[in-house]
Amino acid sequence: MAGKFGKLMGNTVIFAIGSFASKAMVLLLMPLYTRVLTDAQFGAADLVSTTANLLTPFVILSINEAIIRFAMDNSYKKEEVFTVGIQTTLIGIAVFAVLSPLLLKIELISKYTLLIFLYVAAAGIKLVCAQFVRSCQMIRLFALDGFLATMTTILFNILYLVVFKWGSTGFILSIVSSNVLSVIFLIFSAKLWRYFKFSALNKDLRRQMIKYSVPIIPTTMFWWITTASDRFVVTYFCGEGANGIYSAAHKLPGLLTIVSAVFYQAWQISAMDESGKGEKTEKFYNEVYEYYITLLFLACSGLIMVSRPIISVWLSKSFYESWTFVPFLAVAEVFSTLVTFLGSFYMVSKKNKTIVLAIGAGALCNMCLNLLFVPKIGAIGAAAATVFSYILAFLIRGWDVRRLVNINLRIPQMALCVAVLAYQTYSLFTCRWKYPIIMQFFIFLVMCLVNIKSIINLIKSFLSVVLPKILRRGRAK
Repeated sequence: MAGKFGKLMGNTVIFAIGSFASKAMVLLLMPLYTRVLTDAQFGAADLVSTTANLLTPFVILSINEAIIRFAMDNSYKKEEVFTVGIQTTLIGIAVFAVLSPLLLKIELISKYTLLIFLYVAAAGIKLVCAQFVRSCQMIRLFALDGFLATMTTILFNILYLVVFKWGSTGFILSIVSSNVLSVIFLIFSAKLWRYFKFSALNKDLRRQMIKYSVPIIPTTMFWWITTASDRFVVTYFCGEGANGIYSAAHKLPGLLTIVSAVFYQAWQISAMDESGKGEKTEKFYNEVYEYYITLLFLACSGLIMVSRPIISVWLSKSFYESWTFVPFLAVAEVFSTLVTFLGSFYMVSKKNKTIVLAIGAGALCNMCLNLLFVPKIGAIGAAAATVFSYILAFLIRGWDVRRLVNINLRIPQMALCVAVLAYQTYSLFTCRWKYPIIMQFFIFLVMCLVNIKSIINLIKSFLSVVLPKILRRGRAK
């Protein structure tokens, strides 16, 4: 078991070096963004990236998801997998180029049509190349690319926003430019041209990969509805300024997403490696899940605890009220990451026909609650709708994946954690102490007590992996 956790922890560290540190630097630049962009410009840039992220899986048929699954399976040739991926992506981009003028008919985004096309094209090719590199176990290269991509995004942001003063257009072009450089870097560093051969086009494999990836498209669409459609609703009912503040509020809870994404990249590899080993596999899955939810709830409580003072020094004064959204969005991020984690079992089993159930129900719930709440109570209604929809999605997915793997969802423990977070949020709004963070700290300690057993187990597992390595190094010296 120590070996399994050791590999998972090792891969997580590598991904963290390439992803977390660099993306944390982007968050540190939020004060720059909120000072050089008005709330309306920030809202417009967020609207463009949100739209492009919705369209990308449709354009490339989510073929990047099939690449990670099939390229890691040794029964398929990597050249054939990559060739199918690139061909599908290029054809999709060509079709999108023909159809993109239809975006001109949508008033909210019509003036950003060209930016959306460039964003989708660059992001689609980047996804395919990056996922293939990761599936080939080039983990250090994948992590290095993540780091370099973030660094170039920051440099282009400074160039386009501070020097050229291009506003929201510059914000989007910095992402596009970074993705283009990332593709070039991956092509030459991984010598990807060796894997792309027209003669290697396997039509049967293409059929299998598309059959696997296409059911993920509606899931991605529903995921987008749950995570991002509220930006459109807030913009429509409250204006671009309110959406800019609401979008800024997402950045701090986004730390949870960054950390969980780092872990998930390593987890996908471990989940595949350990599949098909009977009771040992299920024990491993359950232990990882227990530690994962423990860390998520502790991180969420800690984030809520420090959210108000951080927002006050992190963002400009015009964005200060964004702290009111943070507790709701942080709780939503916890359940969002758990839905993603449980989704890995569909990938392992290749049984993803019901993958759409949970996120589809969450999307429907999100749309209904957004239309009910936002007109009446403003953007805070969108945050509340997001929380309820993700909790619903988690419960449905948890029920569904139990067909595939015997996993204990630990509902009583989670219910207690949610109760603590609910009271912590209430306290954040109502506490009249001179130093309210003291009350928040006491509530954080309560969260630690609720999870004390899992924390002890986590420490034991960590030491069982780390101590032997330290002792071996000591003997070697």
